[in-house]
Amino acid sequence: MSVTRTQAPEWSGRLDPEDGSGAIRMHQLVKPDAKRAVIGFACDAGVKRNKGRVGARDGPAALRQALANLAAPEKALSFADLGDVSVAGDALEAGQEALANTIADALARHERLVVLGGGHETAFASFRGLRKAHPDAQIGIINLDAHLDLRLPGEAGGSSGTPFAQIRDLDPAGFDYLCVGYAEEANTQALLKRAKDWGVGLVRDHDLIADPLAAHDGVAALIARNDLIYLTIDIDVLSHFQAPGVSAPAARGVPLSTIEQIIALTLEKAGDRLALADLVELCPAHDQDGVTAKTAALLARRILMR
Repeated sequence: MSVTRTQAPEWSGRLDPEDGSGAIRMHQLVKPDAKRAVIGFACDAGVKRNKGRVGARDGPAALRQALANLAAPEKALSFADLGDVSVAGDALEAGQEALANTIADALARHERLVVLGGGHETAFASFRGLRKAHPDAQIGIINLDAHLDLRLPGEAGGSSGTPFAQIRDLDPAGFDYLCVGYAEEANTQALLKRAKDWGVGLVRDHDLIADPLAAHDGVAALIARNDLIYLTIDIDVLSHFQAPGVSAPAARGVPLSTIEQIIALTLEKAGDRLALADLVELCPAHDQDGVTAKTAALLARRILMR
């Protein structure tokens, strides 16, 4: 089969019994009946169609491994692992359909789901899954990304560069999208014009470097006017030294501390309305010393535990 569902791997890691009952690490929090959950999307098809560096298919496994040994926070929450939707070859559309259905089913049992990509084609499946689970909700999208990903699908179909254009096609009147951290050099004038024509909120990487709070008002306003929030994080929004192992490394990028502040603000303002998040474009084959996976794991931990 071109698309398969695989069971969750067995989580393991360091144990510190000599340090007492509070010495808990993330791998010890995995419970099948938890209210929060992760699921992997092992897929390279979207990145390959978009002419990026392949390897995102291995992202979910690397992210789990990096997450497992992180210390659990005070008042830690358990989380379930729902395994992976795996895409072989170019079966992108079938994979996205499978992931969307899996997400919709999972959101009936879990209050928050974190998807581990995969390229940014993950976002089209993530949004569709959330829409299936909540057909009447107004959904706001916050994308932390160096790229707008508003390209129109070509002859080969969608890709890691097209998800938000495809999402807009589902419901043009309800499309509410904020892209935080985009780099002007990484987006053509045609894409920037499309974003403005479609009413997309934009915050440049330059603006966030000058003022870490530059996205604060836009994020808060989007959350206030929507019923549910979908947060999607393309790891290439970070600088190349913080995230070398991505499909398209950023020469400039946004500081990690700023991205963490934006995530913290989103969690604070959205609360339980943040039903779905994903982390995408982790490419372990190009990840020196696993630093990108470790960085992504910090962000995943924050979203799962808050």
